[in-house]
Amino acid sequence: MKDNLRIALTFSGGGYRAATFHLGALSYLHSVKVGEFTLLDHVVALSTISGGTITGLRYMLGLSRGESVTDIFKELYTFLTDVELATVAMNNLAFYDKGQCASLIRTMADIYNKELFKGAVLGDLMDQLDDIHICHFAANATDFTNGLAFRFQVTEKTGARQEQATSYGLIGNNKIRIPREVARHIRLSEVLACSSCFPSGFEPLVFPKDFVLGDSEEVKKFIAKTEPFGIMDGGIVDNQGIEPILLAEQRMETSLGCKDGKCLDLIIVSDVASPYMSAYQPSDVHLPKGLNRMTLKKLTASIWGVGIGLTVATALSLVFTSTSFLSGVLVAVWVLVVGILIIYTVMKKKLISVAAKSVIQDSIPAVMNLRFGDIATLLANRVSSVLLLVSSVFMKHLRRMDYRSIYRDDDWKNRCMMNGVYELRPDEAWASKLKSGQLPEYLKPSNKIQQHSTIATAMGTTLWFTQEEKEAGVHDSLIAAGQYTICWNLLGYIETIKKDPSNTNEHHQLILACEEQLRQDWEKFQKNPLCGLAEWKNE
Repeated sequence: MKDNLRIALTFSGGGYRAATFHLGALSYLHSVKVGEFTLLDHVVALSTISGGTITGLRYMLGLSRGESVTDIFKELYTFLTDVELATVAMNNLAFYDKGQCASLIRTMADIYNKELFKGAVLGDLMDQLDDIHICHFAANATDFTNGLAFRFQVTEKTGARQEQATSYGLIGNNKIRIPREVARHIRLSEVLACSSCFPSGFEPLVFPKDFVLGDSEEVKKFIAKTEPFGIMDGGIVDNQGIEPILLAEQRMETSLGCKDGKCLDLIIVSDVASPYMSAYQPSDVHLPKGLNRMTLKKLTASIWGVGIGLTVATALSLVFTSTSFLSGVLVAVWVLVVGILIIYTVMKKKLISVAAKSVIQDSIPAVMNLRFGDIATLLANRVSSVLLLVSSVFMKHLRRMDYRSIYRDDDWKNRCMMNGVYELRPDEAWASKLKSGQLPEYLKPSNKIQQHSTIATAMGTTLWFTQEEKEAGVHDSLIAAGQYTICWNLLGYIETIKKDPSNTNEHHQLILACEEQLRQDWEKFQKNPLCGLAEWKNE
C-alpha cells in the first residue's frame, strides 16, 4: 500500500480550535474509501504544530497501540470537551519538586500525561513505526536558545544500512540534537507541552529540568554534558507545519528513489489560521478628570504641599491641643505621608538618573510636564501595536512564506491543497469564484454550512472551551467544519486536476475514483453539516 498513493498531512496551530477542526478532517479522511483502504490509510507523513499536535500525537499513539480510529476519535472528543484543563492546571500549580519553580506548562504536561497519553513516551512510537501507515511524523516546537525550529521527529530509517545519527529524522535541530536513545524516554505529554507552549500564556519548558526522563545510563550521560535550554510553541517559527513535510519528501526521495518527480502525490495543509487581521486602532486613554490632567511636576508639588501642611498641622496640634487622640492621628498620618514622600523622592531620583543617561536627557523637564492621560495613551498604543505585531503581523507573514514554499514551486503544482476553517464562511473566495464560473454550482455551500463555519472561525486560540462555547456547540461546529470543508476541498481538487492533469500520475486516479462518494457526502453535509459527527458518535 505504501508504494502507491502517498499523502502528507499537516495540522496547524491554533489551540483547541485547531485540535477539534483537525479531528474533524482526520475522521473524514478515514471515512473516504479507496479500494480496501481509506484516504487516511494513504497518509505517510504527518506534521503538527501547537494545538494540532493534540490531535496528531494522540492519533500516532493510537496507531502504535492498535486502537481503532473510532476509539481514538471518541477519546479525543471526550478529552477536548470534558477535561477542564485550565482549572485542573491552576489547582495544581503550587505543587512542584525540589529544585523546580512554579510552571504552568509543566503542570499541563503532567495533566496531558495522565488524561491523554497514559504515560506513553516517544519510544512507544519509534518501536511501532514499521507497523503503521505513517512513516514520517514531526511534532514541532521552537528552540529558545537559537531561535530555530525544534522538531520531535519519529521517522523510518533512511540512507546506509548501518545505523548512523542521520539515519533518522532529527530530534532537535542542527544546533541542538537529542539522541534517539535519550529522546525515546521523553513523555508524549512533554512533546505536546513544548509544541503548544504559546508565548504570553505559558513560560518555556526547560530541557532537561522540566522533563521526566528516568535514570537510565544514556540519559544520565547526556544530561551531564547538556546545557539547559528552553522550548516553546512551534507556531512561533512555522504555524502551518509545511517545512517538515518538505524534509520528509527529501528523506523519501533518498530511500525510495522516486523516478517521476516528487514522492508525495498530495500535501493537505489543514489550517485554522486566516489571512485576515484586524487593523491597528490607536488608543486615546481617558483617565478620571483630575488624574487625566495631572503631571509628574504637579504630583511632586502636591505631595510636598500635603507633607508641609501636615507637618505644620501636626506641630500646631502638639503645641495647642490637649487632645492626645487627635494629635496621635495627625502624627500617624504625617508619618505615612512622609514615608510616601521619601519613597516617591527616591524613585523619582532613580528614574531621572536613568533618563539622564538616555536620549531624553535634554527633555526631562518636558516629560515632567506630560499629562498622565497622554502618558497612558502613549503606553497603550505601544502595548497594542506590539501585541498586534506578535500575534498577527509576524504570523501572517510567516504563513504567506510557508504557503509560497509549495504553491510557487512548479514541482508541487497540482500536488497541494489547503483545508482552511474560514473558507466556507459567507463572502469568502468561493463567492467570487462561483460568480466568475471558476467554482461549479454544486460546490456552493448551503446557508447552514456557512453558519457553522462562521461559528467555528470565531473561537479564539485557547486550550479550553468555555461553558458558553460548549452550550453553543462550538466544539461540534469545529469538528463538522473539519469534515465538510475537507470534503469540499477534495472535490475542488478533483475538479482542478480533471481540467489540468499536469504533474499528476497514476496514483491520482485513486483520488479521482473517490469523486462519487465525495459528492454524496457533500450533499448530506449541505442538508445537515453535523451529519458526519453524528455518525461518529453513534459508532
